[in-house]
Amino acid sequence: MHNALEEVMGEVFDQVASGRARFCDCPQCRDDVITLALNQARPRYVSRSLIGSAVTRVALSHEQARAELAVVVLDAMRRV
Repeated sequence: MHNALEEVMGEVFDQVASGRARFCDCPQCRDDVITLALNQARPRYVSRSLIGSAVTRVALSHEQARAELAVVVLDAMRRV
């Protein structure tokens, strides 16, 4: 079992950080932002079963979910 948001949050960070030239995207700052953002977001744990994992990943791929995560990442970037 693991939090499906971990990899999605990394993808969202990469998208958001690419548009913010003044933000330091070194590994330490990246990890700090993602950790803070994960602590602010509701976890989405999935088991190793394909069905539950697939449903969660589809839900996280929608634009609305990505936009909500981007807001959380931007807030974390502001704090870091």
